[in-house]
Amino acid sequence: MRNTGICLVAILLGTLALAGCSRESADWKSASAADTAEAYQQFLQQHPRSAKAVQAQTRIQQIADDRDWQAAAAADTRDAYGQYVARHGDGKWAQEARIRIENFAQSGAVAGSAATASAAAPSPGSPRPSAKLVTAPPATIAAAKPAPGKSAAEHGHFVQLGAFHSKARAESEWKKLSARYPAEFKSLTPYYVAAKSRSGPVYKLRVGISSATDARGLCAKLKKHSQVCVPVTAASPGASGIGQRLT
Repeated sequence: MRNTGICLVAILLGTLALAGCSRESADWKSASAADTAEAYQQFLQQHPRSAKAVQAQTRIQQIADDRDWQAAAAADTRDAYGQYVARHGDGKWAQEARIRIENFAQSGAVAGSAATASAAAPSPGSPRPSAKLVTAPPATIAAAKPAPGKSAAEHGHFVQLGAFHSKARAESEWKKLSARYPAEFKSLTPYYVAAKSRSGPVYKLRVGISSATDARGLCAKLKKHSQVCVPVTAASPGASGIGQRLT
């Protein structure tokens, strides 16, 4: 009788163990199917010692990383990318976020130059300065006019569409963007500018634009789709090392 009781207890414990394993497996399948942070957190609460616990925690971090990156990209501001880096310093998108922060820093420098030039111009209601003050030397006026037959890039106006760890990555991004926005990019030529940043070597993807107004208009369109676009100015490719031109 005693042996029979022991056997019954062993059978009962085995049954309970099998039931527990079956329940854990079913809960993991449910969490994986839902693939949300809430589902994985519920699984961890129910099975804190599960062999799947580390996998669940990793997936929770990945989901938070992607969610916060999407929010930063949608806001497309320097502060938003900074907040992402603060939360996910080693995250999947941390390097790209740092590069975009540097893009904004460059954009701020360009905007500051434009603001200084605007401040120097007289307001509509202010008295006109003397002719001596507003008359530029003939050579300066001639140099400011675009020469006939020059490309948009040679006029010195560009938009920067991102910065990447390699030229191959920048080229891949251009193929993707030109396919996604054919009307905006069909007549534009990409340039790849090798540069250094605090996060290491980068290749800046730029396209030449005919005027500063067109550059701002293009960026306004692209930013509606959360696409990075920063108007920049530079000298001609040969004079400023703008990078290799795509043929």
